[in-house]
Amino acid sequence: MYSVDRMTVSSAISLMASDFHLDRAQSGFLMSSFFYGFIGFLFISGIIADKLSGKPVLILGLVIFSLATMSTGIAGSLTSLLFYRVMTGIGEGVFWPAASLEVANVTTEKQRTTVMSLYWMGYPIGGFLGTWLGAMLGPVFGWRVVFYVAGGMGLLVALAYAILVKPKPTEKKTHQAHRASLPLKQLFRNPSVLLMALYYFLLLSGWWIVLLWAPTFLMNVKHLSISVAGTIASLLGLAGALGGLVTGRLCDKGNFNRKRAILIGITLLSSLLMAAMVLNMPVYAVIVVILLLGFLGYPVTPLVISFTAELVPQALRGSAIGFVMNIGMAAGGISPVLAGYFADIYSLSTVWWVAACVMVFSSLMLLGVQKSPAAYSSPAEPGLSPSKQ
Repeated sequence: MYSVDRMTVSSAISLMASDFHLDRAQSGFLMSSFFYGFIGFLFISGIIADKLSGKPVLILGLVIFSLATMSTGIAGSLTSLLFYRVMTGIGEGVFWPAASLEVANVTTEKQRTTVMSLYWMGYPIGGFLGTWLGAMLGPVFGWRVVFYVAGGMGLLVALAYAILVKPKPTEKKTHQAHRASLPLKQLFRNPSVLLMALYYFLLLSGWWIVLLWAPTFLMNVKHLSISVAGTIASLLGLAGALGGLVTGRLCDKGNFNRKRAILIGITLLSSLLMAAMVLNMPVYAVIVVILLLGFLGYPVTPLVISFTAELVPQALRGSAIGFVMNIGMAAGGISPVLAGYFADIYSLSTVWWVAACVMVFSSLMLLGVQKSPAAYSSPAEPGLSPSKQ
């Protein structure tokens, strides 16, 4: 639901722009407005989740962004649209670090990336559903119905999670044992965490252009209809669901250095595929490139989260995940706006090329990321010891 509510706007934006007479720059601002609320709460939520437990924080975020998504459907002006999208971002900012921390704390390093990828499969599948809802329901029933349906689904999921998911007594004891009074400044003295945050920011500067502008790019540059463009763009998510499982398993079969090498390789290949999108090619070739781009690049986030969890003691995991996500996701509030602005001056194809180059540069940051011995300062996890890494 986190991804459904986020991605509905990407394929419904052309209908919304028509109703409110928005140009490309305004459309880009509307799509990125979500992130102004989102990035304001990621780090805060991670800190709170470290101190409390993930479940109540997770449910709170889910309820907030579901209600805000439903409210988007009643917006009567650009101002109210922006407000509800910011509120959607706040809810998802509260939700994400808590959910990621829950997964990180119940897994070991030898299984974490795989399990994180399984959990994260909901994101690309939700991205497919959200993009598809906008492309299919919007032209028939209007864009407002898209947001009513997406928000209502989220509230049902929140209720089901609150009733059905119960933490085990052992999980409660483990959380209490790791709730150490480690100073937060230790996080900012870790150069690997800072480099990881910078990598994620540069990477997402390119990726959010793909995710939010892909339907518009396919319509304006490849001259496809809104339904076809939305359907093709939604393939990013479906391919990403499978790619996450494959790359997650490959990472967990190796050590820290192997995980880093895989992350660098995925980043470089994704940038090449993104650049290839501007070439003149038939529709079937566009579909192939989209599938490969989704398979390799779309599931990079669970790798980043799992990687980050290995850089700090368990007592700081939520804070570290929230910090890296906060810095990285800040790109979502900047790059779509810049993409829309420069697309009006130059072209979407030019913007696509520049974004691909930025993604290539991001991979250089990973060369300096090292696993810190401080990651072992908390009690050992089952099946984990420094000597085995």
